[in-house]
Amino acid sequence: ARCAQEVKACALGRAAAAVLGGAVMGRSASELEVAAHQLEAMLKSGGPVPDAPFDGFEALIPAREFKNRHTSILLAVQAAAEAARQAQTAR
Repeated sequence: ARCAQEVKACALGRAAAAVLGGAVMGRSASELEVAAHQLEAMLKSGGPVPDAPFDGFEALIPAREFKNRHTSILLAVQAAAEAARQAQTAR
């Protein structure tokens, strides 16, 4: 129903949060989990860009080489998936 972010991260983490912010509304916990797994695969093992509506993460393909920033990039989408899971469980 609502989404808010207070992002305190590197530029790559902020970029990932911005992509997520544009795609998160109306998504289920399972959709967010899939996006998180796809983004992780894209970064860590050269996997494809996450499926739409998360295909904006394509802009972060160059970040594959910055392994020390992968956690920051993944944080927003992983947190959104966890928040959605918790909200679903609370219902």
